[in-house]
Amino acid sequence: MTEYQLLAHHRIEQPHWTRRDFVHAGLATAGVVALGACANTGVSRRSADSGSGAGLNDLARSMHGRFLRDGSPGYDDARKVWNLAYDRHPLAMARCVDIDDVRRCVDFARPHSVPVCIRGGGHSYAGFGVADGALQVDLGAFSAVSVDRDRRIASVGGGVRIRDLLTATLAAGLVTPMGSCGAVGVAGLALAGGDTAGRGLHGTACDNLIGAQLVTADGEVLELGPKQNEDLFWAIRGGGGNFGVVTRLDFRLYPVLTSHNVQFDFGWSDIGGAMRIFGDLVHETPDEVRAVFLVSAETGASATCGYYGVPTAAAAYLETWKTAFRRFDAKMSTSTPNPEGEVWPTTSVAVDGAFLEGASDGAADVLARAAMAGRGFGDILMGLSSGVAARVGMTDTAYPLRGTGLSVLLSSEWSRPEDRARSERWVAEYGAALRPWARRAYVNYIPPSPQERIREIYGMNYPRLAKIKARYDPANLFRSNQNILPEAGS
Repeated sequence: MTEYQLLAHHRIEQPHWTRRDFVHAGLATAGVVALGACANTGVSRRSADSGSGAGLNDLARSMHGRFLRDGSPGYDDARKVWNLAYDRHPLAMARCVDIDDVRRCVDFARPHSVPVCIRGGGHSYAGFGVADGALQVDLGAFSAVSVDRDRRIASVGGGVRIRDLLTATLAAGLVTPMGSCGAVGVAGLALAGGDTAGRGLHGTACDNLIGAQLVTADGEVLELGPKQNEDLFWAIRGGGGNFGVVTRLDFRLYPVLTSHNVQFDFGWSDIGGAMRIFGDLVHETPDEVRAVFLVSAETGASATCGYYGVPTAAAAYLETWKTAFRRFDAKMSTSTPNPEGEVWPTTSVAVDGAFLEGASDGAADVLARAAMAGRGFGDILMGLSSGVAARVGMTDTAYPLRGTGLSVLLSSEWSRPEDRARSERWVAEYGAALRPWARRAYVNYIPPSPQERIREIYGMNYPRLAKIKARYDPANLFRSNQNILPEAGS
C-alpha cells in the first residue's frame, strides 16, 4: 500500500464500498476531507444587492460554461451536496470551463458584495462548496491531469478528484500523498493541509505542493511557488480556500511502495486500555509507519499498523505490535494502490475533530466513554501523524498540525430525521470533552466553526494568515470555508 491507500487489503474488484462498510472493515485512514454538524456558513441567502440582477444576466451571457440561477432547470439538483445535513441555496452557480469564466465570476462578485463559494469537484464534510446567497464557482471542468515522470511532478486542475490524479500517477509508477476516498477533490484536501496516510514518509499533501495558480478577489491570475508570490504560497498550504480560487496545483511524486499491515480487533472490551497501548506503540515510530485506531459504531475497536518498505524490515517492526497485543489475533496483509479507495454515497453526518499530542489517560478515558455512548451510531478514527510531517516547522506552512500527534475524527451518520439530534449531540459533547487535550484540529474534520476556534486551531500562524487575507481579499468574498478574517486596519 502507498500513502493514499487503506491500511488493510482492499481489492479493486470491490468498487462499491459504502462509508459504513469501510469503517466496519477497519480500513480507515486520516486522509478524508471533513464533515460538519452546523449549518451556518455565515452567508445570508439574500446577500446580493438590488442592482445585481442585471449584473447576473450579463454574467450569464458572458460565461463559456453553464450558468444556473434559482428557478433554472437543474438548479435544485446542482445545489445538493454530499452531506445531506446541509440544504443551502446559492444565488447562482457558475460551471466554469476556463480561467476567463473564473475571473468573470469574481469581477461580478466584488462590486456587488456577493460572497463566492468554491466547489472543487469533490465533497466536504461541512458542505462548503455551496452557500446561501453566494455565487458558486464550480471547477468540475478543470479536470486535466498531467504527469512528468522524469521530473516526478503531477499538475492537476482545481476540479480534479483524487482517483483521477492517482490513476495517472500510478500509470507512471509514482504516487503523491492523498486521501483514501477517490471521490474527494484534490484541492479541498491539499489546501486544508492534506492529513494523509503517508505523511510519516513524505509529509502531508500540502508539504508536497510545489506550485499553484490562483485567481484573486481582484480577478488577477497569479502563479504561486517557492519564489513566486511566496506569501500566498505559504498561506494556501493549510489555509484552505480563504485567499482565492485555486485553478491548478503541482505536486511532488514518489515511487510506489507496498505496505505490510497487521490488524487487531478488540471489540467492546477495555477500549481505553487498548487505546493506551496503541498510544505507547506510536509514541516513537520509524517514518515508514502508518497507524490507525478505529472504533466502529457496530463492531467496536480495532488497531492497524502499516509499514511501507521491504518485507524483512516490516516483519521485524510489526513483531513489536504482535507482542504488545499478544492476547489478540494478528491479521496480516499487504496492500497495493487502488485510486478509487472507498466509495462514500451521499449521507447525513455530523463530525468534530481533535489533534492529540498522545493517548494520555485523560484523553483515552474520554474516547472510551464516547465509544460506549455512541455504540450503534458513532464512529471514532484516530490516525498517527509523525515522521516528515511532524518535523516540518510550525511556521513553515500555514498547516498547524506539526509535531507527533494523533488526529481524531468523531463522526455519526443518520438516515432518519429523528436521529439527527442524537448524532449531533454525541459529536458535540465528546468533541468538547476532548478540548482540554486538543486545542488544535484538522480543519477538514470540524464543523463550520466560530472565529474563536479557527484562531485557536491556527495558533501562532493566524496573525500572518489574517494579514495575507487582508491584502488579497479584504472584503472577505471567499468566506464559505473555515474562515480567516482579514486583519482590521490592513
